[in-house]
Amino acid sequence: MPPQKITYPHPPTRLASRLDSVEPRRTAGGPGRTRTLADKPRGIKRPISEKENRRQQELLFALEKVSHVLTVQVQLQKILEDMAAIVAKALGAKWINFWELTPDKKSVHISASSGMKQSYIDQSKEHPIRVGTAWIGRAVKTGKIWGTNDILTDFHLMKDLGQSWKDAVKKQGYRALLCVPTISRRGIVGGMCVYYPDPHEFTDFEMRLMTIAANQAATAITNSQIFDDLIAERNKTIAMLNSLADGLVVYDLRGVITAFNPRAEELLWLNRNTVLKKNIHTIPTRGKQELQNLKELSLLEMHEFESREFSIAAPQRISLLITHLPVRDAQDRKIGTMRVLHDVTKEKEAEELKSSFISIASHQLRTPLSGIKWALNLLQEETRQSLSPQHQNLIAKTYQTNEHLISLVNDLLDTSRIEEGRFGYEFQKTDLLSLAQRTLEDLAPLIAEKPKVKIAFEAPATPLPLISADPKKLTMALYNVFENAIKYTPKGHIKIVFKLTLASINIIVSDEGIGIPKEQQKFLFTKFFRGRNAILLQTEGSGLGLWIANEIIKRHKGKIVLVESAENEGTTFLLRFPIDAKRMPKGKVKGL
Repeated sequence: MPPQKITYPHPPTRLASRLDSVEPRRTAGGPGRTRTLADKPRGIKRPISEKENRRQQELLFALEKVSHVLTVQVQLQKILEDMAAIVAKALGAKWINFWELTPDKKSVHISASSGMKQSYIDQSKEHPIRVGTAWIGRAVKTGKIWGTNDILTDFHLMKDLGQSWKDAVKKQGYRALLCVPTISRRGIVGGMCVYYPDPHEFTDFEMRLMTIAANQAATAITNSQIFDDLIAERNKTIAMLNSLADGLVVYDLRGVITAFNPRAEELLWLNRNTVLKKNIHTIPTRGKQELQNLKELSLLEMHEFESREFSIAAPQRISLLITHLPVRDAQDRKIGTMRVLHDVTKEKEAEELKSSFISIASHQLRTPLSGIKWALNLLQEETRQSLSPQHQNLIAKTYQTNEHLISLVNDLLDTSRIEEGRFGYEFQKTDLLSLAQRTLEDLAPLIAEKPKVKIAFEAPATPLPLISADPKKLTMALYNVFENAIKYTPKGHIKIVFKLTLASINIIVSDEGIGIPKEQQKFLFTKFFRGRNAILLQTEGSGLGLWIANEIIKRHKGKIVLVESAENEGTTFLLRFPIDAKRMPKGKVKGL
């Protein structure tokens, strides 16, 4: 009978019951003719025989087995090979293979097969079939079934293949083939072909079963691609984490450690296998200092994006800067947290050496400066009547310069003590309003030098609650803040306003002075910082006043914030102190 070339719209609009000719009918034994399945069949004209019914039941059972393969197998190659074997057996075909697109998506080659000769598979990889040519190429191009009942007498599509393919077909020895596109939600991903060694008339049921099997294969291929993409992304993420110069510990929402990179292993002297998948809240630490260190740094109470120093004494002395970060998914839902461990040991050692030098130098300077002060004071007292006004003025300026040096040395010593944790605090119930008023009284000599500066002190009508504070240390902080406002306001107004909120006492200090350049505001509370305009206005100054004030206020569980500042327009600071007893500092902190 004439060869049968078949195309089938994919997916079908309705079950076809007969084959419609798309060319004039030929007599038996004549040239081949091309046929396609009708989109709108006219109905079934004959009942299905018992044999056909049994055959269809076998094919459906094979389809069920194919579905089972998808649920139990994981590796794509194994899935496709098992599917090919099942479908081949069910259809009575000798060979089945799967085709996939080349990287440029212009051709296809065999990716898995059942029974195919290796030479045929190699032919497909060495000479991929262009999309749109031959039977498989047309199936991939059009999304329809393409096949023939006898390839040797059907020359319609053989012309698309070169001589090497014709030789490969002859060597493989098949006569009939049917190719179905594999289509998923991502589109056409390849195709599936079934081969018979003898001419074969493909039934409608066989073609539809092939279509379903091909669609299931397409789903498996797409899922495998998605899985491979996820694995590749995971491996890339792991590689990035492993190459970080900082340690990284990642936790899920329950506290289970899900990632622990090599740098974290080095810093904490722990093997990742010891801690991965362990809950940090319940991990046993008895007799294991390394695990105790991990638990302590993991359970530090920290806000998101907060950084805090953490020191480890054993098994090695190390200083870490811990940063707490949230981990969120693509929908911005929090799925865990991470802690970044940055080694600041060298920086801390250098800081300690510098502080030690400053401390020693300051102590060495303090004694002679105190002697100079005593000598100048005695000289002023005993020569008040005998020296000329010019000489008296010279001694007064020298005395004032010495006072500046003593103030600088004291700031350096205070800085050194704060950094070394030797500053010492004695917290007690304190009236913050009275403390601020006495501080202003101490600044009276400086205020007297500024006749063009008007200071307004505003307190609420209702009494303020007491706070827990070290009066001496807090006076130092307030003095530095108030002094800054006075020193750098040539003329204008300074306002010191007290406000009571539900959680704190706020002191707002605003002036109409020289302001702080915008680009330098980020350095405001760092050591030795002085604005460029401040240096021009007043050359003397250590740049330590606000740093010391900030450190003291932090020890009081308070906060100092730059509210606003503009060059030549003034500056506003907010000092906040908690009034909740639970948040206030308590007791005595040992110092010198």
